[in-house]
Amino acid sequence: MIASVDSSVLIFLGKLGYLGLLPRVIEEVLIPEAVFEEVSRGGTVAGLRELISGGYLKVVSVSDKYVDVIGLNLGLGEAEAIILGLDRDVDLVLLDDLRARRTALRMGLEVMGTLGLVKLLLELGLIEEEPGKICDALIRHGFWVEFDLCAKILGLDDV
Repeated sequence: MIASVDSSVLIFLGKLGYLGLLPRVIEEVLIPEAVFEEVSRGGTVAGLRELISGGYLKVVSVSDKYVDVIGLNLGLGEAEAIILGLDRDVDLVLLDDLRARRTALRMGLEVMGTLGLVKLLLELGLIEEEPGKICDALIRHGFWVEFDLCAKILGLDDV
C-alpha cells in the first residue's frame, strides 16, 4: 500500500511516538514538499529524517495542475497530499482535516486519519497502550477531538 500524507498525521504520530510504526502497515509514504517544509520546521516530528534517509518516506514535488482548484478551501499541504493521491494513484491519502477528507473522498480517493491509523496499529497489536491514554495524549498535544469520540473510535469499551 502506498499513501500520501498531510502534516497533521505525521505530527501527531510523531508526538505519540508511533511514526516509526508506519512501515509496519504502509509500504511507502509520499510526503508533498509543502508538508515536508511544514513538519521539518524546528524539528516538529521526531524520527522523520531517519525514515526519509532510510527511503521509506519520500519527499516528492507535486504537479500544480490542481493546486488552484483544490487549494481554494484547503491548506497547501492538504491540497498537495490530495494532488499526490490523484497524480500517483496512491492507495490511501492520510488526512485529518474534515474539509480535506471530504474533498479527497469526492475525488474518489480513500482516506484515513490519525485515529484510523492508531486504531489499525492497536488492532495489529503494534501498540500496547490503553486507548484512553492514547486519547488523553492526543488531546494534550492539541488534536481536536472529544475524548468520548476518540475512545469510541479506538475501541474503548466503557465509553
